[in-house]
Amino acid sequence: MTASDVATQLVAAQRRAARLRNALTTVGAFFATARQSDPLPMLRDLCGEWLLADKVEIIVPAGTGSLRSHAPTVLVGPITIGRRVVGRIEVTRATPPFDSDDRELLTALGQIVGAVLEQSSLQGQLDQYLNQARAHADTLDQLLQFGRLVVSATADPLHLGLQLATQVPAMVGGERASLLLIPLDNEESPMLLLSNGHVTTPERAREVREHGFAGLVLREGQPLIIDETEADRRWLSLRTREIDAPTRCAMAAPLRWGTRLLGAITVTTTHSRRFDSSHLNLLELVACHISLAIYAADLETRRKRSVKLLGEIETQARTAFERARAGDLQALTDLEAQFARLQEVYRLLGLSVSPTVSE
Repeated sequence: MTASDVATQLVAAQRRAARLRNALTTVGAFFATARQSDPLPMLRDLCGEWLLADKVEIIVPAGTGSLRSHAPTVLVGPITIGRRVVGRIEVTRATPPFDSDDRELLTALGQIVGAVLEQSSLQGQLDQYLNQARAHADTLDQLLQFGRLVVSATADPLHLGLQLATQVPAMVGGERASLLLIPLDNEESPMLLLSNGHVTTPERAREVREHGFAGLVLREGQPLIIDETEADRRWLSLRTREIDAPTRCAMAAPLRWGTRLLGAITVTTTHSRRFDSSHLNLLELVACHISLAIYAADLETRRKRSVKLLGEIETQARTAFERARAGDLQALTDLEAQFARLQEVYRLLGLSVSPTVSE
């Protein structure tokens, strides 16, 4: 072996040592990418540094592509998790040509990238579980607030509905919400309350009830999800007027009390396929509490109005009785008028009117 050969081998060994040293110093950077929402761009850059590549492609899943390349400027290797091949790495480099060191490094890279992708997947699942746990905790807090509103004997369904509508999007993972209310004593005058704190015009409320998503849910009588509005015939057939960012995913649930429909709650987002069955179940749970709150508020309003009317009727009736005892025949007519006013009380309370009362 000549001195020139020894010098060549020494230079090669130094280069290999330098590449190994650089690889070892960047291993931590590989695993740091697992915490990113999309680790692939950084993984491509790190793989390119290891292999001095012009271009790196990380393909997951592997698909039907070959794990071998006959082109001298392209090197292909598997991405593995354990013994399972989950993808492939394609490396392009014009010069110098790939050698055995590059192939060994690519094998190690396939294992490292596989471990990082697995860690990233597990981290994503953990983040999802954490977000769900936080959302459920927030929802429980909100439902507690709903319960407090119910037992506070609030007698203003409109104010109560606005309070509830503004809280719903954060509870179920949406961006916007609307609450369509159908008053029990005037079904022809629905109200549409928005999560931004606004109340629409009566004309818009009627349009939503007749031709909107809330109206569709009322006709179906059950909760619904539309994953992708641009591809769903049900959504495309609706009359929607969206000025700001368009809806891409929507869900809604009816508000009911027994067999009566009180309205519907709708939640939308500008992202496709954001809601699933768990979100819909949560929305239905929220809808149950809203139904209870709205119905309780309506009953409280009816009760207060009935108490006021009964007090007036009692006063007028006592006066008429005294006049009747004194022989005033006009007092009998006044008594009949007070009995007629009792019908209004029965109507407010939702009770059937007794025939003997109206006579």
